[in-house]
Amino acid sequence: MADESISGNLKDLSLNRNGAVSKKSHLVVCFGEMLIDFIPTVAGVSLAEAPAFEKAPGGAPANVAVCISKLGGSSAFIGKVGDDEFGRMLADILKQNNVANSGMRFDHDARTALAFITLTAEGEREFVFFRNPSADMLLRESELDVDLIKKATIFHYGSISLINEPCRSTHLAAMDIAKRSGSILSYDPNLRLPLWPSEDAARSGIMSVWNLADIIKISEDEISFLTGADDPNDDEVVLKRLFHPNLKLLLVTEGSAGCRYYTKKFKGRVNSIKVKAVDTTGAGDAFTGGVLKCLASDASLYQDEKRLREAIFFANVCAALTVTGRGGIPSLPTQDAVQRTLAESVVSMATDASSDRNATAKPVLLPEIGSDGIARESPIIEAEQLQLRKYIDENYSKIRDVEKELANLSMEMKLTAGPKKAALEHMRKKIEISTEKIRIAKQKEEQARKAREAALKAVKDEEDFKQKLCEDLNNLVRESSNSQLARLEELKRKLEALNPSRASTSSTLDLNSVEPAPSSMNRDVPSVQGSQESLNGSSETTLKEGNTGNAAAENGQNQQREARGKKKINAQGRGKGIGMIPKSRGAAPPGWTGAGFDVDGRS
Repeated sequence: MADESISGNLKDLSLNRNGAVSKKSHLVVCFGEMLIDFIPTVAGVSLAEAPAFEKAPGGAPANVAVCISKLGGSSAFIGKVGDDEFGRMLADILKQNNVANSGMRFDHDARTALAFITLTAEGEREFVFFRNPSADMLLRESELDVDLIKKATIFHYGSISLINEPCRSTHLAAMDIAKRSGSILSYDPNLRLPLWPSEDAARSGIMSVWNLADIIKISEDEISFLTGADDPNDDEVVLKRLFHPNLKLLLVTEGSAGCRYYTKKFKGRVNSIKVKAVDTTGAGDAFTGGVLKCLASDASLYQDEKRLREAIFFANVCAALTVTGRGGIPSLPTQDAVQRTLAESVVSMATDASSDRNATAKPVLLPEIGSDGIARESPIIEAEQLQLRKYIDENYSKIRDVEKELANLSMEMKLTAGPKKAALEHMRKKIEISTEKIRIAKQKEEQARKAREAALKAVKDEEDFKQKLCEDLNNLVRESSNSQLARLEELKRKLEALNPSRASTSSTLDLNSVEPAPSSMNRDVPSVQGSQESLNGSSETTLKEGNTGNAAAENGQNQQREARGKKKINAQGRGKGIGMIPKSRGAAPPGWTGAGFDVDGRS
């Protein structure tokens, strides 16, 4: 294997002097989870002992998308978050970092995922996740932005979206769309055992899509987990167990040491730079973002070992700069920061080489890579030194010019910071006042609505009450009428019982149609008419005083007393006693009675 140098052609990467993309930038679509990381303000303590936490946006696929954008590439994110404050914040962060978020969806019923991270004194991490379930697990195939996926030059994803349904089926459908559209499939397993039901489930889930990927980035810990091998640096294990026929590039990250790479034609290792690690969150994602940014600009990069090594060193610098800050997305480097670090590294390497030209010590950045892919110590060759000097001569003045421009920009920002801050504060206060007015208006509107509802309810209650009163009154009138009629009938029956002769007469005679009797019966007519008048008078009195019935009762009692005080009269003759005046002892002799009848009983 030829010994290739990184430093000589770093300037050929797709970033020009002004930080713009010199070649057409191609789209990298990242699929998966985006969440909130809570990072302790103090390292080396447990979650319970942490005095406070800082929130930071995170999630491996989202980190990669933001990293690519900050490096000057083109990226988009597809995933789901909760329709809550955290979810809206994450969508805004993607937008602020120029990441297309049209493929982002919001769930009204589930919350945005949260992760609490503990840091060791060396910056290593442990995770505690809150997903029960979280919104990212609920993305459905019908919610995919198919057009966005079809535009992707590279489609990147992890394994966390393979844990639960319906997101797993959605993930597989998105991969199928990307593959049929000619996209390069990039896979970072990103092992998080606490999220899987078991180790076996994690192992089988990660490997279920392994043979579909064109590019895979994996860590040494993940090699040990997936293969069960004791030595993750064993190339034979890696090639036999993990390298599959469809794979174009396999990258094995080694933390601060650098990265190993494997293709069908060659393999090797690239060192990283030395930095003081504060938080390793997002380092692997920054490395992946750096590699994919370069591959999106040149899809055949993995076929040229020299350019591939340059791209890997570029990615190593991205990862190194990320661990110097806290949190994933906030610590991702910009293209300017990476370029400055690359220039400083080249200057440092050239200085060391010129001061000890004959030394056999290991070079600062890159050792010689043998045909077996194992790094071994060797001196920097003369051609490499000449190439470094040429690069420094050509670019040193440009680097200084960029530094001056940055200093001027920094000074300008400081000078305008005060007025801008005051203007922003004024706008903020106006927004707060407007928000308060809107809140008060909404409150008044709500009060008016409640008052109207209460008034409508009161009117309805009054109408219902009025209707009930009317119904009760109708029922009362009906019952009273029925009761009065019943009592009237009862009084009539009592009257008939007390005056059977009258009842018989009133029931058999229609007084209005009585014809004059023969002359022999004329003496009976007044008696009959008198009886009718008496009956009619009694009936009228009863009807007028029917509500109480007292008059009828008194009449009945008087008649009973009168009947008991009189003797029974045996009437003779035609009148049959009707209208007869009874004779008392010692009465006057028969004669004229004044009624026009001879009532002495003679024939």
